[in-house]
Amino acid sequence: MKITCNIIKDLLPLYVEDMLSDDSVVMVEDHIKKCPACKSILAEMKEPYQVPVDMDTAPLLSIKSKLKKKKLQLVTLSIIFLIIILTVTLAFLTAPAYIPYSQKIVRISELGDGALVLEFDDRISGYDIESHLAEDKTGYVYHISTWDSLWNRKIVKSSPKNLVLNPKGENVVSIYYIQADGSDDILLYGKDLNPSGGIITLPRLVLSYYVLLALLVFAITSLMALIFRQNKKVFNIFINISMFSLSYLLGHLAIKGFDPTSYYASKDFALIGLITILLYIALLILRKLIRELRD
Repeated sequence: MKITCNIIKDLLPLYVEDMLSDDSVVMVEDHIKKCPACKSILAEMKEPYQVPVDMDTAPLLSIKSKLKKKKLQLVTLSIIFLIIILTVTLAFLTAPAYIPYSQKIVRISELGDGALVLEFDDRISGYDIESHLAEDKTGYVYHISTWDSLWNRKIVKSSPKNLVLNPKGENVVSIYYIQADGSDDILLYGKDLNPSGGIITLPRLVLSYYVLLALLVFAITSLMALIFRQNKKVFNIFINISMFSLSYLLGHLAIKGFDPTSYYASKDFALIGLITILLYIALLILRKLIRELRD
């Protein structure tokens, strides 16, 4: 049988791997001595194989950039939720528990120059004073409310210092203490402006108006987003407005629960506004992440 180059080429891979019998090895080596072509092929097989290197790093850099962006979004989302939790917790701990009137809660002292000094009991952690000009323009009427909080009772004990009510010598017609429980305000000083029926300071309803407005905006924008769902640009506009109104509703729920009234509306509205902004940013990030996962 004649040993051709094709037979040797078939045997060369086994020869390189040392998987031939002794007779076959002798046969291959005898052929290689006489055949330069097969010898050259054997030499190429014995050279170490180098994997071609793709020098184009653009795809890898793109993947790295996307992963870094997603990581940043997740970190931002985590920080936002942490701030929300801390804010809601702080709002709960410092939520005012209004204190009913007693002679020890607030005491009024009159100095020789007509100045009135308010002395607060140690149980009080905060107070609010509102004033308005009396109807007869003879002086001012003051309404005082005081409160305690879980923060003040359990964590940091503090109480307000004595306060001069009329440091500029304003004439004080009346001072009322707000009970904050639906009962008549208590007259602490001066004349009773309504001796026949008493005066009741009710909680403000302004937050309830904002809740109703947010509900109305949420309903309308959600419906419009559904109608224009085929128009991507218009759909996104209505969805963003809808998410903002939803954020406000959730913010109100987190701070005030289902109570739309407030004796301290400015503070409550500021906290609700902070939660609203944080929740809105979180919803935008979540929506973007969900869209990327779907793609």
